[in-house]
Amino acid sequence: MSSIHLPITPKGRATVERLLDAARQVALSSGGTIEIADVAAKAGVVPSLVNRYFGSKSGLIVALVDDYFDRFHQEVMETDFQKYGTWAQSERRRLEAGVRFHYRDPLSVIIHGQLTRDAEVARREAERVADVVDRAARSIRKAQKAGELPTSTDPGMAGAAMFGAMRLVLVEALSRKPRPSADRVIDFLWRHVAALVQIEPGPTKI
Repeated sequence: MSSIHLPITPKGRATVERLLDAARQVALSSGGTIEIADVAAKAGVVPSLVNRYFGSKSGLIVALVDDYFDRFHQEVMETDFQKYGTWAQSERRRLEAGVRFHYRDPLSVIIHGQLTRDAEVARREAERVADVVDRAARSIRKAQKAGELPTSTDPGMAGAAMFGAMRLVLVEALSRKPRPSADRVIDFLWRHVAALVQIEPGPTKI
């Protein structure tokens, strides 16, 4: 759930979106450094308006992190992939969606690697990451109960390793010039996931 307290009026909500968009642009152009004055200038407003909606620079960056993870959850974590069959088939689809989300959003490298953080921002990001890991662990436990995964796998550690590896591999891949293809990254990460939960990865294509 986002930490932004959205105003009631459509005008106020539009202003919040405009300020977040300006913060994204500043973060991308600066390599992860966000200052309220720069965001206000980009949005064409006075700095006090940024403070009015977000409280502080930390509040603004937390809102940007929340907005990123909200979109990630909506497109990847909360999408029902079970129609594709087994746990392995559905989670392979979820991994594909996650990698393509990161490739599509230029803010991914900033959020996961270059964003200037203070204690408040780091704490909020840790909470959002913990939520992703918990969802992964619950998915593994469900598959274990259904007999699709061996019970010898530790769901919590496997979930943490799955998302942790995804973050680091994607930061590496997205930082390269030229970038490796998304398909290559997906196949690389899927072999890692399969090893963690002790299943065969199946045929891959690189």
